[in-house]
Amino acid sequence: MAHHILVTAPRLEQAGMDLLEAAGCRVSFVSAEGGRAEMERRLAEQGFDGVISRFIPISAAAIASAPALRVISRAAAGHDVIDVAAATARGIAVMAAAGANAQSVAEFTIGLMLALARDIPRHDRATQAGRWDRAQLGIELHGRALALVGYGGIARGVARIALAMGMRVSAWSPRLADAGDIAPVRRAASLRDLLAGADVVSLHAPLTPASRRMIGAAELDLLAPGAMLVNTGRGGLVDEAALAAALRAGRLRGAALDVRESEPPPPATPLDGVPNLILTPHMGAGTTVARGATARVAAANLLDILSGRPPAPGACVNPEVLRG
Repeated sequence: MAHHILVTAPRLEQAGMDLLEAAGCRVSFVSAEGGRAEMERRLAEQGFDGVISRFIPISAAAIASAPALRVISRAAAGHDVIDVAAATARGIAVMAAAGANAQSVAEFTIGLMLALARDIPRHDRATQAGRWDRAQLGIELHGRALALVGYGGIARGVARIALAMGMRVSAWSPRLADAGDIAPVRRAASLRDLLAGADVVSLHAPLTPASRRMIGAAELDLLAPGAMLVNTGRGGLVDEAALAAALRAGRLRGAALDVRESEPPPPATPLDGVPNLILTPHMGAGTTVARGATARVAAANLLDILSGRPPAPGACVNPEVLRG
């Protein structure tokens, strides 16, 4: 029997479609105009076996409305848009495409660091407006202390590039205790130890109840004067009001956020009009290579579950449903 699959976006990259079509799957899409309401209606009305999830949140109510659903496969590394507890209670496997977009996000992260260090957006705006202002000087990243919060595939990619640029790199994660030697990266003993005196902080931790707003006023005060913060992880890791206050006070040189606590953000946020701030619309993985890779991995993960094959190591977010 052909599996019926819902993609929560208007399209899926061909690398993923090729796998689904070769397996004889019937694939439906959610329109850009219909969004979350259309997805929830279709889940309730049609017997989908699997979902390939892009950006739209999938709530407990949406999961409960889809009795035939067996797997939700993220075409992304994170899974915070899925109610994993509700899926687990229903015996639905939640899969993640961890590592498929790591290089693209790592490169984007370094790009944001360079943009902050050299004031590239400000120079662009001034020059486009007809001003030839060379008075504003930037800083070199060479020799600066980079603090990586989280040390998964993306953070390791950032570390490789940063080390090649001559930065001094430290990392901290609760999971690093059993990771073995990570030299030449320094293993910080705690988050506080990591942040103390750091020149650049780059966030790569998953969003959990424990990590929500883990970077607040007290953590920002630990950084070196004129430090920079880059977040290509999850928006909820940062207390936006505290960050806005630090930027307005000149405590930080700047910040670059590719992710926000709510996406898209509401019309008014604490970051409105804040100086020395770069904002991008969650584009860290926005390359042709990364999108193709995540689509291919998401489709492969989904087909593994529907076909009863063992999934790739670490791909299943809630492996207890497979043991059941």
